[in-house]
Amino acid sequence: MKYSLSLGLFLLLATVGFSQNLLGISTSRYGGTNRLYINPALAADSPSKFYLNVFTGNGHVDNNYVRYQAPFSLLSLLTGTVPAQYKNSNGTIKFEQDYTQEMLNGRAKNGTVSGEIRGPSLLMKTGERGAFAITTRFRAVGQVVGASEPLLSSLRASLNDGALYSIPSTDNKFNANANTYAELGLTYAGTVLEGDGRKLLLGATAKFMLGYNGQQLINRGMNYRIVQDPANANNAYLEVNKLDATFAYTNYLQNRSLTPSTLFSSSVPGRGFGVDIGLTYIDQYDAESPALQLGIALTDVGGLTYKGQEYRYTDIGTNPVKFRSSDFNNLNGTGSIIEVIQNKLNTGRTPDNNTFRAGLPTSLNLTADYQLPSGFGINLTYLQDMRALQATAIHQPTILAVTPRYDARWLSLALPIAYLNGGITAGGSIRVGPGWLGTDNFLGLIGTKSNGIQPRGLDIYAGLAFGIGRVNEE
Repeated sequence: MKYSLSLGLFLLLATVGFSQNLLGISTSRYGGTNRLYINPALAADSPSKFYLNVFTGNGHVDNNYVRYQAPFSLLSLLTGTVPAQYKNSNGTIKFEQDYTQEMLNGRAKNGTVSGEIRGPSLLMKTGERGAFAITTRFRAVGQVVGASEPLLSSLRASLNDGALYSIPSTDNKFNANANTYAELGLTYAGTVLEGDGRKLLLGATAKFMLGYNGQQLINRGMNYRIVQDPANANNAYLEVNKLDATFAYTNYLQNRSLTPSTLFSSSVPGRGFGVDIGLTYIDQYDAESPALQLGIALTDVGGLTYKGQEYRYTDIGTNPVKFRSSDFNNLNGTGSIIEVIQNKLNTGRTPDNNTFRAGLPTSLNLTADYQLPSGFGINLTYLQDMRALQATAIHQPTILAVTPRYDARWLSLALPIAYLNGGITAGGSIRVGPGWLGTDNFLGLIGTKSNGIQPRGLDIYAGLAFGIGRVNEE
């Protein structure tokens, strides 16, 4: 249980833990609806009259606190192929504390576990100058932003590191958010200016969302210390004596599976709206000339309103709140962790509000793309988080990526290299006909203690999509 406590409190994992940006797909001209999440104006640049995305799935983890050092890879953990010698008698994984290595540099720590399922989506050109798209996707994100190293180290040690005892830590601040929701998007893009091989595209997406799981701990200031338990010299507890925070959550998905009846139930607790808007400039004299493409977009503006409990803390009273490792024994999922925290802080207290707001991961997206007629090209993508640190919202991790690629109608290859959360990742993707397979962090999938690779996360995606009919090119 020791390590599961620190993982649970650090990541506050969403009920579904499988995106990040699918750079191998979203930077390809044949990416269809998958490009629209970076810039909706790109709908008008589709080389196909019709584009049908059947299914695209993505799983992503990144952090700047620990490196993975287990004797088995994260890929084997995901696929259920961990050797039996690393399992308990009941089949669960024996995940030891030394399977991770702390990166201690005095900086605030961030971590994201996220995933998407992009369902049936259709893009249709409405002529040479415009396009319309309908997109669906399911997103699940768990995230911590701005956590202090001493707090995470004490949790990782399950409060049992004697060197940390009785040392007060003041004014700790961090955000923990989880959000799980489904989205229906309507996109229209068109050419607003054109001449001499140059054109300017404008596009926008309106999104309606249903929210299933929202959890927030917005900590504006916390004082704590680790105290040896007088009743048991071998144990300690975390004593919180000051807290300025907002704590909100829903319990809709607790003890529920994600079935169609759950997803479309009238009792879904969250509803919301969002908007993406983008511009793309293209300079290409004709089909036999190189193409330069520059884009700017603001995506995921908006949020959801959840029916749930919200508590605000400015004074926890004269009696400090105590958290022991044993409080979190035998828990099942984030909902159970939330329940323990709520019971500790809120005994005999009614919520301050019965609704709360969960913002989308708003980002400013800048892209530059150059492609030769032979199909070889290179893409530069910069995504900037636009949410304030203490916002009640999921954050888009800021990322800078360079993606060399080869793009043809029936084959695409890409090698994305990115700077994310203070580290470099490298991946690869391939598309053969309608099938996609890729990763933005290949080493994260294969790294183990034995091969010396020390990954800080993982990323994997796959999909099936069809482009039908070619747009006439001059």
